[in-house]
Amino acid sequence: MRGMSAVTVVLLAALTACATDDGGAPAQVPSSAAVAAAEPGFAAGLGAGPSESASPSPSATPSTSTAPPVRDGKTILATDFERAAAGTAYGKGQWTSDGWNARWELGMSTRARVDAATAHSGSRALRVDYPKGTIGPEDSGAQAPFTLEPRRSYYVSQWVRFGPGFSFGTTNFAGKVGLGLAGGDSCSGGQACDGTNGFSSRLIWGRDGKASIYYYSMDHESQYGDAADIRLTWPQDRWVNVVQRLTVNTVSGGTANPDGAIEVWVDGVRTANVTGLRFVSNGDQVDSAYFSSFAGGGDTTFAPTADSHILYDDLEVSTGWPATAAPLT
Repeated sequence: MRGMSAVTVVLLAALTACATDDGGAPAQVPSSAAVAAAEPGFAAGLGAGPSESASPSPSATPSTSTAPPVRDGKTILATDFERAAAGTAYGKGQWTSDGWNARWELGMSTRARVDAATAHSGSRALRVDYPKGTIGPEDSGAQAPFTLEPRRSYYVSQWVRFGPGFSFGTTNFAGKVGLGLAGGDSCSGGQACDGTNGFSSRLIWGRDGKASIYYYSMDHESQYGDAADIRLTWPQDRWVNVVQRLTVNTVSGGTANPDGAIEVWVDGVRTANVTGLRFVSNGDQVDSAYFSSFAGGGDTTFAPTADSHILYDDLEVSTGWPATAAPLT
């Protein structure tokens, strides 16, 4: 694979050609995102993502070629969902009160709410619902692109707890999980990433809860993005901490240098290190913490067979190792 070293990256194979029909962009989405109705992977650069028809089965081998984690960074955004009362719908206004600003949202005000039954810290967490028989961000999960000051590198940390009996699909199995990172026009949804239309990197689930990091760079060779194993099967009814660090490549005279990277830690242990990446050939940097989580998949074969939910807690975006993450080991 072009530009890849230090990790074996397996493409998502047998991808569906059809995109999830969003049924039109909601009022919160800028008018420039109306194309999301036809291609949900693009909504002002941040949309519903691609339609995978197969779960990835990559094999990732960590390397030591990337600089060690920065331990003295600054927390940029953080929330533990303790402020609002249990049962509160967590739409844009609630996020804004926490200091997280999004241009639009899908599903946050209807399928995301404060839950007081189980929390990682304190007494509350965010519950996101994935209703039986539904796919795509109009009807499943929630999405919002939270604005960041552009930087070459950010960390994002989240504690994740899949509900008991979570359904990963019907006969096909794929979905997005929680908070990722993106920049520029956030290339996704089957787009060709040409170095000027951004990039994205998100967590996903696959068959039997197989976890991967799913990303769009200039070198992705299928219609859709690439996936790397993070050596995790999403556990049900147990908290797990996942940290991602994305570092954008440098650019010399308009040429993208292959020195971008994505690293992932699970419960403080580095489990994936994808190096040699080219994300941009312009000045784009990481400028969005992208909450993107829904079932699917381009058709209802990806839909949960039972009402399902995921709990999220202690979300943090930082310039160094996140304060709320599991200790490094």
